[in-house]
Amino acid sequence: MRREIKFKNWRIILGILFFSLMLFASISFLLNPEIFIRHFFMKAEYIQIIGIIGIAYFSTLLYSFLRILPRKYAILISDDFLIDNSKYESLGKIRWCDISEIQRFKKNNIELTLNKTVFKTKKRNLLKRFLTFMHNWNYKKNILISSALIDCNLEELFETISVAYEKTDSNKKTTHNTV
Repeated sequence: MRREIKFKNWRIILGILFFSLMLFASISFLLNPEIFIRHFFMKAEYIQIIGIIGIAYFSTLLYSFLRILPRKYAILISDDFLIDNSKYESLGKIRWCDISEIQRFKKNNIELTLNKTVFKTKKRNLLKRFLTFMHNWNYKKNILISSALIDCNLEELFETISVAYEKTDSNKKTTHNTV
């Protein structure tokens, strides 16, 4: 079994445009804070601090969206592994034996609980670790696969991942029972 799930490219482009506009607004907050002062409680320094935070945050999000734009597929499901490319900070190739649990998380996410060794073996830069922390507060135990940018229904994706996982899990059980 091999299933490729593609991106919704129009959502990625829309995200790039949105984050570009927010970055431009943050730069405006930093350079011209006087324009944004509405009442006497707001000071120019506060607006500049908001601009600095906005520049840091929106530039990282813009960079992450630009990095996933040329990717061919968001998720690849095969008999041996799952490749998650749905976000810039995704782990990539995950073997089924490294996954201990699959469940739905809120409305738009699938939560994969992984072995701790997976996180130790994957080398990730500071930006990827920051974005992972911002999207998933329990980032040392599990990963989240979001349906926001993929061209697939979340129910269908959850069913496909669960079936592939159970198939490999049942193969492990049958091979262990025969030994």
